Amino acid sequence: MKKIFRILGLLVSLSLHAPAWGDKANNGIECSVVMEKTSFDPRAAFPDFKLVFANKGEKAVRLFDDFYPLKERGPNMIIKIWSQGNGKKGERPTAWYLPSYQMERVANLMRFITLNPGEKYEVPVKDAYLLLTWLQPLASGKIYELEVRFRDEYGDPDARREYVGKKDFSVVDQSPWR
Repeated sequence: MKKIFRILGLLVSLSLHAPAWGDKANNGIECSVVMEKTSFDPRAAFPDFKLVFANKGEKAVRLFDDFYPLKERGPNMIIKIWSQGNGKKGERPTAWYLPSYQMERVANLMRFITLNPGEKYEVPVKDAYLLLTWLQPLASGKIYELEVRFRDEYGDPDARREYVGKKDFSVVDQSPWR
């Protein structure tokens, strides 16, 4: 009998803490990454890209406009580049960017974007090569995955959402001596 109450207590505890982990319910927003180039020379700068939010649902959805809260500090999103060796994602990212600042939110200064059904919103990420910390250089002839995560903790009341956009790209040595 004690085991049953422990299990029930554990289930109740988990269900009460679930909103703190993030709401995985589908609100109709699809997040994707659009790159300027999906194939480039390893000696070239990493190309600029856009994070695109599209409302595929039937209702209007509100997003927290927190992509660039401090213009001089970089975007408020997580960027990782993963190696795609043998069709599997590597254990560690090849490069990454994490915002290194915390913002105290003031209610009357918070901005939101409302996406009606069928609307898109694009967030350009310029000069990403300056943001990224490279753990190893990009290798010619390999396929990589660019993964961008944006956490929206204020768009919907009582829901923390994480939007993830991914895009595969390749690195090809374009020197004339090959």
